[in-house]
Amino acid sequence: MLRIEDFSLTLSGTDKKELPVLEKVSLQVKEGSCLGIAGESGSGKSVLAMSVVGLMPGKSVVSVSGSIHFKDTNLLECSEKDLRKIRGRQIGFIFQEPMTAMNPLMTLYQQIAEIIETHCPKSGKEKVRAAVMKALKTAGFKEPDKFLNSYPHQLSGGMRQRAMIAIGIAMEPDLIIADEPTTAIDAGLQVQLLKELRSFIDSQKKGLIFISHDLGVLRAVADDLAILYAGHLLEFAPVKELMNKPYHPYTRDLIAALPRLISEKKMPISIPGNLPQPDNKPEGCVYSDRCKNSRKKCFDQRPQLTEVEKGRWVNCFYPLNGENK
Repeated sequence: MLRIEDFSLTLSGTDKKELPVLEKVSLQVKEGSCLGIAGESGSGKSVLAMSVVGLMPGKSVVSVSGSIHFKDTNLLECSEKDLRKIRGRQIGFIFQEPMTAMNPLMTLYQQIAEIIETHCPKSGKEKVRAAVMKALKTAGFKEPDKFLNSYPHQLSGGMRQRAMIAIGIAMEPDLIIADEPTTAIDAGLQVQLLKELRSFIDSQKKGLIFISHDLGVLRAVADDLAILYAGHLLEFAPVKELMNKPYHPYTRDLIAALPRLISEKKMPISIPGNLPQPDNKPEGCVYSDRCKNSRKKCFDQRPQLTEVEKGRWVNCFYPLNGENK
């Protein structure tokens, strides 16, 4: 359904510095499946998601290379007019920050109805209302009637996040891109929403890209998992295999940093150091300065993404051979 090939994106920073935010990222999403994307804040997850639907501000883009194919269309070659026909109707987007993504001057009903009326201008009021109610119920509103005339500031953080989900799924698009959709929602509702999204793509053969820093959430919803770091794809594999036997040291370190239940003996281990700035990445492997397994070669050369097993790709000179230690 979606195929990203060797996609690179360079943005313009302060003092006109060139920032290579994404470098040669290749991923794919199949019908009826969910691709999870994980990594620390600043790793390029949201930038990649917005690039798919052409939402990066044109003035900030210095260069773009590679391709992003949605079905048979290369989205990077589409005009803004063509992209507007695809956004919402064929590709739905659930934004990370509902307070900045929602219009403060429009009611909840108006914000969801707008996307339906834009793509289906001949729909009558009854059809629009029915679609709005369906989207809100799927997004977790038990009694949506009570909130239809509410403005964003009158909704709780969790409700605003659910509203963003409703906007993203209102047209029942073929592909949904969800950027941290459960961050402001309590654990109980998280489980409910993950089940709804999973059921949505399974029953209708839809595609889902689910971006999160929470590996526990991704383990519950994703089929495949991509690990991004400093704009590089470091590992890609079926989610269960990756979580049980990580091959890249960064993946291992992310799993080790997961919060544990009180009953478990293992304590989470923080990763030392910080994510490098886009204009100050290590010359060799981008994780070399924080990796406990680094050797001289890691500092001098950039590794390439290599298939070490069927369906398992790793960007590392010295993969861990599945040792989760």
